Amino acid sequence: MATSAHMLEDFMRIQGVYPLTMGQLSMWSALAVRPPEQLWESNLEATWPIPAGVTEARVRDSLRVLAARHESLRTVYRPADDPGDLRQVVLADPLVRFTPASLREPFDLTAQPAWRAWIHTPDEGPARVRLLIHHIAADGAALRILESDLHALLRGEPLGAAPAPRELAERQRGTAFRKRLTAAGEYRRQTLAAAPRAAASRGPLLRALLHTGVPYDAARRAAQHLQVTLPNLLLAVYAQALAATTGTAEQLLWQLAANRLDPSVRRLVSSMTQWVPTVASCDPDGPLGPPARQVNVAAVQAMRHGVFDPFAVTPQDFDHGSYFTFIPAPDDADPTPTEVTPARLEWLAPRAHSGASFYLVAKAYPTVQLTLRVMRDGYGRADAERFLTAMTDLLHRAVEEAR
Repeated sequence: MATSAHMLEDFMRIQGVYPLTMGQLSMWSALAVRPPEQLWESNLEATWPIPAGVTEARVRDSLRVLAARHESLRTVYRPADDPGDLRQVVLADPLVRFTPASLREPFDLTAQPAWRAWIHTPDEGPARVRLLIHHIAADGAALRILESDLHALLRGEPLGAAPAPRELAERQRGTAFRKRLTAAGEYRRQTLAAAPRAAASRGPLLRALLHTGVPYDAARRAAQHLQVTLPNLLLAVYAQALAATTGTAEQLLWQLAANRLDPSVRRLVSSMTQWVPTVASCDPDGPLGPPARQVNVAAVQAMRHGVFDPFAVTPQDFDHGSYFTFIPAPDDADPTPTEVTPARLEWLAPRAHSGASFYLVAKAYPTVQLTLRVMRDGYGRADAERFLTAMTDLLHRAVEEAR
């Protein structure tokens, strides 16, 4: 991340210079300790369909309007010796790069807005928009917002005003929000002080995708039967499987908080996510119901403290505890099918080496899929498969009990 942002003032119009949100600061702090060869690992990819009859010129014009609409697509970052003085520089004019780029090409966050989009026309099938964007400019929810807005623009539909990261940054520095940040920092300190600590060292990277065969609707009904939410059911299954495979009842779990419950930021295009901890206690040989309800309460409490100042807390230790992300079903999700099918394990090619060394991504729709990434000594393929099998068995049992 070279310090070239000041050069922008010489040849680009600047709308304003502002502080960063807590989500942006969290991403920046993670990048600050990452080796240069791993900076590309924060790049996100997306592929969006282009409706029939829409010209390439119309798509490019709409992408320029999209950049004018969302400030994170017109932002570069001005670093400082004091992290608190880090600033986002919002450009007045859209700067869209339409040339293709590799996922492994790192962005210089201080030089140009950290995204590019181009039209890809395959040998077979319709043309699509390809997007490459840095995580500091957009998280997973923001990608869905960008796709929705682009398609509305292509249809010629009017869009209301879009929230801006600088507006959130201003609110987060107000007196009322500062109290919330202080409470979140204290919650984090107390949780980590009470959490078990086990030595962990990094090993080879393994990635596995388990297709559980459990349909979305069956998983929902299992969660309702246990009187918990679906994400917290899967979090409880995660904790119980960890307890069973490690022989340790107490587990430190890190959840990725989306931080989008406030309507004012629900359609904000930026990086909003932050990691929040909770401790779960499970009986490795016991039923799922009691720990699921305990995890449900603890997870809700943790999410209330999902926004914090990353420079006011202990730096994130990605080797301490186990990490969890839940990807919800779309708003218009069709609950069918309902029949459970056999589970299937798929080994994936290694990708990112930065971040959490034990990380599970749970996708709920159309069936529950569990993607495990492990970089810890003592975990080989057999260990990863045993862990995912334990999770699947617990989930299948919960579904059967809800019938």
